[in-house]
Amino acid sequence: MDASMLEETVQNPNPYPIVSKLEYPDIWHLCVQARDLAWDADRDIDWELMKQECADFPDEVKESGAEWWSLRAWMEHGATPYGAERYRQAVFEHQPFEIKQHVVNFIFEELRHHEASWRIADVLGGYQPLPRSDYFKMVIPKFHDEKDESQMSFYGGMAVNTLFEQLSGELLTARYKNARPSQIRKACELILRDEARHIQFGRILMKRFFEDLSEEEKVMLGNQFSKKLRGSLLNGVYAVVNLPKDERVRAARARELAADHGLGATHPDAEVEIIVGALREIREDVKPYGVPIPEIPEIEG
Repeated sequence: MDASMLEETVQNPNPYPIVSKLEYPDIWHLCVQARDLAWDADRDIDWELMKQECADFPDEVKESGAEWWSLRAWMEHGATPYGAERYRQAVFEHQPFEIKQHVVNFIFEELRHHEASWRIADVLGGYQPLPRSDYFKMVIPKFHDEKDESQMSFYGGMAVNTLFEQLSGELLTARYKNARPSQIRKACELILRDEARHIQFGRILMKRFFEDLSEEEKVMLGNQFSKKLRGSLLNGVYAVVNLPKDERVRAARARELAADHGLGATHPDAEVEIIVGALREIREDVKPYGVPIPEIPEIEG
């Protein structure tokens, strides 16, 4: 081969040595649990029964529910490229087998949550592949901007996501309790069961790796968590408080309808209370490791 061609070949990182031994039994236990508790959205949820249970809802309620579950589907889907980036990083940083297995499980589970969510939206009023609001089309991708995480260590970048998993877990619990149709409630329960495992992974990360983060990275972790919460999740995903006025009124009304009829949603006012409470707990969890999380003025000021 011509030497000049070799020079132009894109050089990928070296995957060797490929580590295939177990170092962290507690993380491997989560991997075993993921296998034992695996579920299938098509097989384990009775979609015909869900159609029957939701058939008599007014059209406006169905449309609101479809918008809500479409939003859920977009966010679950957005977690998969994040997971893919973390998996690539784990491979080329020679992370232990169970770390790579957990990240692969995470990708698969988030895609499974995406499937369940778009199927529920389809049952209600039709899945929406694009946000109807131009504002949402602009906001949603910002949550998945990985520029800052790419500047952090592997476990520092992972920690940003696991803190959000803990916060979203509180919201998902409330949404599970809200769900009244049995098969929407079942879908919420299955999703929440997976998320509980993701939250446990985050707690293991704290205990094993937070003390090893540099002071600079600890500050970056807290700032990035705050930035993402303010920059995207309060713009309609976790809550509607940062939406423009007209869109805030419309989105809040749709969410209220979905929550009032038990479609696995939460009232806008209740969401803020849940987020504030979860933030308080997260701050207490990370305090012993010296990770400062700035105040969120929109909901804590």
